[in-house]
Amino acid sequence: MILFFHTIILSLISCQNINEYVYYIENSQIIKTNINSGNVEIIEFDNPDIISLDKYEMIVKESGYFLINDASGIVYKMENNSLTRIDKSLDNRLMKDSYVFTHNDTIFRYGGYGFWSQRNFMIYFDEDVKEWELYSNRNNSFIPEGSYKGVHFKNDSDIYFIGGLSVDRNNLIDSKKNTEVVKYNFNDRSFKYLGELNFHFNYSSLIVKDNDGFAVNDGTQIAYVKPSENLIEFYNKTPLQLNLFRSETKKNSNKFYNNNYAVELFRNNDLGNDIVKISKTDFFNTKTSEMRLYRNKILHAPTITTLLLLFILLVTIIYIIDRFRFNSIVLNSRGIIYRRILNNLSIKEINFMNQIIKESFISTKSVLKIVENTNLSYPHNIKIKDQFIKELNLKLKTIFNTDYTPLEVRSSKIDARIKEHFFNKNFNKFIKRLSVRI
Repeated sequence: MILFFHTIILSLISCQNINEYVYYIENSQIIKTNINSGNVEIIEFDNPDIISLDKYEMIVKESGYFLINDASGIVYKMENNSLTRIDKSLDNRLMKDSYVFTHNDTIFRYGGYGFWSQRNFMIYFDEDVKEWELYSNRNNSFIPEGSYKGVHFKNDSDIYFIGGLSVDRNNLIDSKKNTEVVKYNFNDRSFKYLGELNFHFNYSSLIVKDNDGFAVNDGTQIAYVKPSENLIEFYNKTPLQLNLFRSETKKNSNKFYNNNYAVELFRNNDLGNDIVKISKTDFFNTKTSEMRLYRNKILHAPTITTLLLLFILLVTIIYIIDRFRFNSIVLNSRGIIYRRILNNLSIKEINFMNQIIKESFISTKSVLKIVENTNLSYPHNIKIKDQFIKELNLKLKTIFNTDYTPLEVRSSKIDARIKEHFFNKNFNKFIKRLSVRI
């Protein structure tokens, strides 16, 4: 069946549970056409002039008809044949020419231009709270540059964002061609950079999408883009296809169903437009060449020389860290770590080491406070103290493999009756490298 439309069509969209229907707007009416039987249902607007329909994109979901503003988060819904604004958003003008699509019966947006920058994240419309919410990504997800006026292509849980424009960082009032080919996976909730675009286009050059990819106007040729295959096939246009409608101001309303394309064509006699059905076999007739959609490479991939230098630097850093760890000495709550080996000490020995390191010496009285047994006499505790110093000396001598006694004793300069324990001057080379982590 050949369908003729004489007015500008806002949108032509199929739904997931009712994909046998095609929806478009004509003369402020929603036209619902069964693509199998050809039966047409007309749904009237009671208030068609409440908004400029050409500034909105229609999305049909199980819960009804939605009209999404092209530049902001404003959302209208058809309720009882009337357009009713259902969002609580500001008219922020931050999402001009963004990508609008559905996933699991939810409306999503990505990209879009506003105030000298473009969005590089995903948002969705929450019908319960009537607001756009951020769709959070996995923590290690790639962060894209963002774009607008590009083409998106959805394949199950993957959606590709290709072409279009982005803001020139060197001059924020200018736009440049966006060369990032980015894929988002809804299962992983993450972006992935696929490569640098080899063939540029934007949404005004889009002809039609199907299950495998989308067709793009390329002068006297049609470029058939297959994102999941990283492939572009070029076909010569037939005389009929030379009249394919192309507009810089609106997204086309062409549609693929039942292995046929419904595409908008100019009429040469009166410069009007027709929607004509063409089979996919006839649409792609004479193939001339093919090329890769994008260059497979890691984003900002370093050269082999750079990788080698990075490897050498990494090995050097690891070696330095390893030597530092090997030569470092640490006193912690379990003992002394020397040359990566933990040498266990008792709590009293650790307290003694901690105090003598802080003060550079420790008095006999302070040692007694650490080791004394209050149930025993003073002479007995002096013996315990002497045995404690003797055993700790032996441990330190063994740990650090010295041929001298690490701990020595002297009379205090303040009071010769007071005895002080201190480290042998040769042992201080170990103490200088020792750090306390208790």
